[in-house]
Amino acid sequence: MHLMIADEAEARVEDLRPASDAALGHGDKTSRRTRTWRDPREPRIEVPYRVAAAIAVMEMGISEYSVIASAVGLTIEEVERVDMVEDPAVRQLALARIPAGELFRLSRRVRCPKCQANVGLVPCIACRSD
Repeated sequence: MHLMIADEAEARVEDLRPASDAALGHGDKTSRRTRTWRDPREPRIEVPYRVAAAIAVMEMGISEYSVIASAVGLTIEEVERVDMVEDPAVRQLALARIPAGELFRLSRRVRCPKCQANVGLVPCIACRSD
């Protein structure tokens, strides 16, 4: 089954810092992608959901910014900033890595570089070996 989540331009992450609760639009289907994500191991590590999803895609071995950007709903420039780990929370998450068992839903499917599966959730559960 292929699940496609509509990309809403007005909710794009313009900053790598967490969005305020007032800007989340509680109750709508896409609020999951615009809310902050908290690392279950380290509750002080908080980043926007899309940033955490971008890190998970990068950890799979995908390095092309345009592919990552379209998969998670960020711009190419935002993906570059995530990759440069300028924000302290992003740096902490990149060093700690995405915890096993955490999955992120993508806006567009990507091909796993290891098993070639077309995945809509990352990291790829077909070949993940943690």
